[in-house]
Amino acid sequence: MEPIRVLGIAPYEGMKQLMEAAVKDYPQIELTPFVGDLEHGLAIARQNFHGNYDVIISRGATARILRESLPLPVVDIEISMYDILFAMKLSNALTEKAALVSLADIGDNARKLCELMGYDIDIYLLGSPAEAEPVLRRVQEQDYAIIICDASTNTAAQQLGFRSVLITSGPESVRQSFRRAITLCANQERLRSESRFFRELINHQVSDTILLEENGMVYLSTLQNIPAELLESLRSEIPETVSGEDRRITRALGGMIYTIRCRRFEMDGRAFAGFFFTARRAPVPLAQSGIRFFTRSEAEREYTNSVSSFAGVVQGYRDQINQINASRAPVLIYGEDGTGKLAIAYTLFLQGPWRNQSLVCVDMSHLSERSWEFLLEHHGSPLADSGNVLFFYNIDVLSEERCRRLIATVSDMDVCRRNRVFFSCTSQPNESMSPNGVRFANELNCLSFALVPLRRCVRDIPMLVNIIISHLNADSPHQIRGLDEEAMDLLCRYQWPHNFTQLRRVVGELAATSKMPVISADLVRAVLRRERHVGAFTGVVEDNAVPLNLNRSLYEISRDVVRRVVEETDGNHTEAAKRLGISRTTLWRYMKKE
Repeated sequence: MEPIRVLGIAPYEGMKQLMEAAVKDYPQIELTPFVGDLEHGLAIARQNFHGNYDVIISRGATARILRESLPLPVVDIEISMYDILFAMKLSNALTEKAALVSLADIGDNARKLCELMGYDIDIYLLGSPAEAEPVLRRVQEQDYAIIICDASTNTAAQQLGFRSVLITSGPESVRQSFRRAITLCANQERLRSESRFFRELINHQVSDTILLEENGMVYLSTLQNIPAELLESLRSEIPETVSGEDRRITRALGGMIYTIRCRRFEMDGRAFAGFFFTARRAPVPLAQSGIRFFTRSEAEREYTNSVSSFAGVVQGYRDQINQINASRAPVLIYGEDGTGKLAIAYTLFLQGPWRNQSLVCVDMSHLSERSWEFLLEHHGSPLADSGNVLFFYNIDVLSEERCRRLIATVSDMDVCRRNRVFFSCTSQPNESMSPNGVRFANELNCLSFALVPLRRCVRDIPMLVNIIISHLNADSPHQIRGLDEEAMDLLCRYQWPHNFTQLRRVVGELAATSKMPVISADLVRAVLRRERHVGAFTGVVEDNAVPLNLNRSLYEISRDVVRRVVEETDGNHTEAAKRLGISRTTLWRYMKKE
């Protein structure tokens, strides 16, 4: 007997893992799971439509879109009352002002639960996923502490800076969907002849082919996995392609150069944009040299995957972001390690008037000599282009000479007038701007954007911890219910030298190593004890630490190292000298001599 071929489209990673675990109990099912929400899930299904699947299993709004758009039967993974109740508990809805924003099928059950359990949660029902963003913007005015979301609403909530708890489905709901799929497939058999015919026809062509609908959805592709940058670039060409003559364009994306023929096609009264292309590797691998290009959707994904998106780091800066985006002046973002400098840059880009242009991120710590000269001297440099958003981060690592050259080039080429420009640096221990940051701010007339360290937001730590746990639960079958009171108190009293990034990592370690659903104080003590040995200069990446400036004498570098170790030991000279392998007298000389 042929196995039942099931295409699983999970709206989040944790559900994909639940599918893979549950299918072991059903030997008659051959499962191919992917992670994709809403239109992204539909695109994945269409790209894999040639796989001769019998049925698709998905959840919520994604399942509804798949059912409306594809001829395959779609089985919905239901969200149980227990799943909704579990998310409400994680949100601390009894003590915090909370709202639930979801599609009507979830919202109706949530309302019944609120009446039964006595939860005071405001419920906003959506008629479709497209209503999520406008509804959430209205919800912003109500000053909710946390938002409970389904998968279709969660991404929009994160992008708007909300603290959000995702409603996840349990293992029994997944098993029930498999049983329904077996019953359904026992009564019908579907053929994919049309898809196989088109794929066979296109595969005879020499070049690769991608056919897009007018709304940007992938209709056919000879590539199983389309590079995101390429797909977004082709989508931007759809209006001109379906309305104009045949064209030939060239794009440099992801270290590749694409030569593309664009042509309009029609079928059953519908217009399609066809792209036939060949690819060759670019001579300069920009992404590996510290220079990366992002489209709007790619920047959204980078932000969504950051700890700042669901920790609500951006939410407290909403007014300042709006004020800065009303100006064309360059911006210098500064804050301690882990305070979310990258997230602020992404948000300024995504919420600003230049969000439909390219975001060019330049990591100064990764620039080789060749890429440095390319940046300053080559005619193809981002500095020579116009109409983009440029973000230079890790400027603290620049030597005095490189600082001078970059500032002079930006000024002489009028870069800030032709583009939107951001810089970022890591602040000093007293929260002041670094020397390089001061120089850029003064000489380029930058607006300053200071970020607050976590130790000044102690009251937010319990909520942040619960939010992090809710997102960790979405990616793991091992569910954590929270921390005991003493464990939470230990986290609140910790100084968090690496701020939100460190909090996310520590909570992740606690969740991964806890043997019980409730994390204990003893485990927190053990993990925080190890955090004392996490150095303040373990890597040169944005939102890690103030990097060491190596363009100085050995004595000056050694003095910096000594002072940092003393800071890590809370001023304990004996412990610092022991870690450094020097006497207290030698340590004292380094500390005193200027």
